[in-house]
Amino acid sequence: MGKLRILIVDDQKLFVDSLKTVLLGYSEIIGEVFIALNGEETLDILKNHHVDIILMDIHMPVMNGIETTKIIHQKYPETKILILTAFGYDEYVKEAMKNGAVGFLLKDISSDELVASIQGANKGLKIISPKIIDKTYRTPSNVENQKSLPEWYFQLTPREKEVLILAQKGYSNDEIAEQLYLSIQTVKNYLSSIYEKMEVKNRFQAMRLAMEYKIDTLPIVIPRTETDRT
Repeated sequence: MGKLRILIVDDQKLFVDSLKTVLLGYSEIIGEVFIALNGEETLDILKNHHVDIILMDIHMPVMNGIETTKIIHQKYPETKILILTAFGYDEYVKEAMKNGAVGFLLKDISSDELVASIQGANKGLKIISPKIIDKTYRTPSNVENQKSLPEWYFQLTPREKEVLILAQKGYSNDEIAEQLYLSIQTVKNYLSSIYEKMEVKNRFQAMRLAMEYKIDTLPIVIPRTETDRT
C-alpha cells in the first residue's frame, strides 16, 4: 500500500498550515498533504487530485463541512472523510456522519492518535475520538432518557461501554482491538465481563439490548492507558 494523500479542510489558515507540517513529519505514512479553506476549494482540488483521507471542519464560509461532505460522499465515495471538531459530538457532527463521514475527532487530539485514526479510516474502520464528550447529554431530554436506562448500563465501565457500542455496530473482535488499541484477548475479556453484567449468553443478545436502549447515543469518555494494551 502506498503512502496516503491527505486533504485538510479548515478556514483557519494557521491551523491548516501547522497541521500540514505535523502530518508531513510522518513521511513513512503520509505522502502528500493538500489544503483547502472551504468546501468549494475542496471540490476543486478533488477534480484534479486523488485523495485518500479528508480532515474536514464543519463551520466554514462559502460551503460548510456538512454540505461538502454530502457532495464528496456522492461523487467520490472511495474518499474517507473524518470530521475535526472543537465542540464534541454535537448536531452538526451527527449530520455530517449521516451524510457520509466515517468518524470524528477533537482538534486537540495528539499527532500520533491523529495519524493512527487516519490509518484506521483508510482501512475502513469507523473512527470515534477517545476524548469525545457529547455536550448535548446534559440537556433535560437526555436526563430523562438516562432515568430509563437499565441497571446493567451503570455497572459497565467506560471501556466496556465503548467495546459494547462497537460490537453493536457490527465490529469484529479484531476491528474492536485495532480501533481501541487493545489486544484480541483483552477484547474477549471485556466482552465476557459485559455479557455477565448484562445477564446475556452471547454477542447477539448483547447487541440487541444495546440497540434497544440506544446506548451509542450516550457520551463516553475513554482514558487510554498502558494497561489496556496487555
